[in-house]
Order: sequence, then C-alpha cells, then structure tokens
Amino acid sequence: MWKTVKKELFLDVGLKKFKVKHVNYNLIMKKKALLLFLILISNSIFCQSYLGMITKQVNFREGSSTDESIISSLKPYTQIFIISLGAENDYYNVIDIATDREGYVHKSYVKVGEVVNKSNGSFISASGNSARYDAEATIFNNTTITLTLKLNVEVYRFSPKETKNTILTPGDYDFRASAPGVMPNVGVKNFENNRTYTWQFYIVSR
Repeated sequence: MWKTVKKELFLDVGLKKFKVKHVNYNLIMKKKALLLFLILISNSIFCQSYLGMITKQVNFREGSSTDESIISSLKPYTQIFIISLGAENDYYNVIDIATDREGYVHKSYVKVGEVVNKSNGSFISASGNSARYDAEATIFNNTTITLTLKLNVEVYRFSPKETKNTILTPGDYDFRASAPGVMPNVGVKNFENNRTYTWQFYIVSR
C-alpha cells in the first residue's frame, strides 16, 4: 500500500506591535540554514522520478492545461512514469509506459508509487581516446523496438537495431532512455574530454 507523506513549512508573520531589545543573529542564521536545507530537500524530491498509476480516466495532454491538445485518454490502472513530482499548474509531466508517449496529466488522477532508482551509467563503456577535445559516443539500439534517448535537453530517436554516432561536450549528462512497454532507465553520466564511449541498449526481463 502506498503512503503519501506531506510536510509543510509555515512562516508566521505577525502584525502585533512589540519592542525589540536584542536580536539573536545566531538564531536567525539557523532559521535561514534550515530554510535552505528544506529547499534543497524539496528540489531533490522534484528531480526524482517515480512509477505511478492512473486512478480514473483522464485526458493525456501535450501541455499542462486544459487548453493543450489531447494526446489520448488514459484508462484507470494505466502505468505511467512520473518524470518529477514538480507539478506545473497541478499537472505531472509523465510518460505513458505502454506507448512511450510523453505528456501531462492532472495530479489528482495519479497515484504515486515507488521511486525509480537512478543509474550511474556504469554500462556506458569508455572505449578509447579521441583525437578531438569533445567526447564521442557510439550508441546502439540493440532492440527490436523504437528507442527514445534524452541527454539533458537533446532528444534522440533510434529505429530498431540503429546505431548513431554523436559528439558530446564534456561534462555531466542527465539521461533518460525509454521504449514502448518498457520501464524507462534514468541516471547521470559524466563524459570526459578526448574520450570515446560505447553505449548499447537492450531489454532485460525481470
């Protein structure tokens, strides 16, 4: 059974008149540090992905409002991948796992499930040195279905058994790989300069 824990921080701003004899700056700094800590926790929660389920039939839209076009209608018990709990206009950005379509549903129709663990990209192999400064990656979709790969904001689509070579600016990349009927794989990988990488996707049944 899923349980939702809600924590809220209330800031009480009083309008009563009072005299100030001493200002405890240490206490103020502690409160500021606590607020910053809570903000950091909130941001980390919003960056985390979750599995979820649709509770009632709902419109699956291209954007986060009723003015946006409808992609399809999702039935109860449809499994979804919640990209983040950071709702926009009370809409979650989600992926319909069955179709691998990305869109938005109102959060009141979503039951949030288990956390999706992030991968460290250990299956991405550094295969050698590159003559150029940027990193070079050979990416192979070793499946019989269409694959979508998102690297930061860039989106790549692979046909079955397709290989692509791409040039990447060195640094950390958030990645998300998804395909119809398969739970998306998410994580972070650092690509170093002057290096070549081999990245192969395949489906594992568990």
